[in-house]
Amino acid sequence: MKAARLLILIPIIVVIVGIFTGSYYTLDNAEEAVIERFGKLQDVNTTAGLHFKIPFIDRVHIYKTNEIYSLQYGYRPTSDPTAHSGGTYQDVEDEAIVLTKGSYLINIGAVIQYRITDPAAYHYNVEDQENTIRLAFESVLRSNIQNQLLDDALVNKDSIAKEIMPDLTRKLATYNVGITVIEVKLTDVLLPEDVQFAYDDVNIATNEKDSYKSQADKYSNEMLPKARAEAYQMIQQAESYKAEKIAQAKGDVTNFNQVYEKYKVSQEITKTRLYIETMEKILSTAKNKYIIDMDSDGVLKFLPLQQNGGQQ
Repeated sequence: MKAARLLILIPIIVVIVGIFTGSYYTLDNAEEAVIERFGKLQDVNTTAGLHFKIPFIDRVHIYKTNEIYSLQYGYRPTSDPTAHSGGTYQDVEDEAIVLTKGSYLINIGAVIQYRITDPAAYHYNVEDQENTIRLAFESVLRSNIQNQLLDDALVNKDSIAKEIMPDLTRKLATYNVGITVIEVKLTDVLLPEDVQFAYDDVNIATNEKDSYKSQADKYSNEMLPKARAEAYQMIQQAESYKAEKIAQAKGDVTNFNQVYEKYKVSQEITKTRLYIETMEKILSTAKNKYIIDMDSDGVLKFLPLQQNGGQQ
């Protein structure tokens, strides 16, 4: 009899306890509660303290509006860091692989930090809040990176993150997710392992090219001034030679004109004078001189002009 009564009382006690515990909830500072009644929004409570609700009918979803949430992109944590070891992570290749300008592949890891500012919108407007944020981030990330050169993308991750943040904020505003983006960080911007070796070879080749170019510039800087000086000297010599020949030619022309004027006045005398002057120049260079007189009597008259034993 007592056992039967106990069996009847247990469900009643459970129901009473359930009604009691399900009839209230508490909110801390910076917490907001979304009150849902029959699957629809009933109210949003922002006041800290003890509050009552209808048991088994009202459902309360509490969100910390002052807490900063972190969302990983391109990788997922597999274990949290401890005092003796760091955390472990696993790459998500479908997210991490991004194309830069020129269709080069890079791996990107990022962290999006946000705060819930509209709990009702956050709870009702999207089914999967974190995935929605990742998809919005992926859209603006790929749009930005595809306009970045490979070297710029690998080096300028902080500036790229600053460019992405306002675009992400605008896109999430169109989704009305109910969050405010606090910060975007690109934690990793790396080349895939299969590409790293080729990229290293390209860098080595580029460094060698720069080295050879530097040597060539140095050689050019040394040789060009010398070549210019030699060219200038040759030009000056040519100009001097030109001026000398022109002056000489003008002198010859002047001399010829003077002779010609005298020739016109007394042709026979001028002929004789020119003949004598010419013969004087020729005979002055001859070592042996002979005078031969050809008269009509048929006798060859030969007179050697030599002095001092055959010397002129």
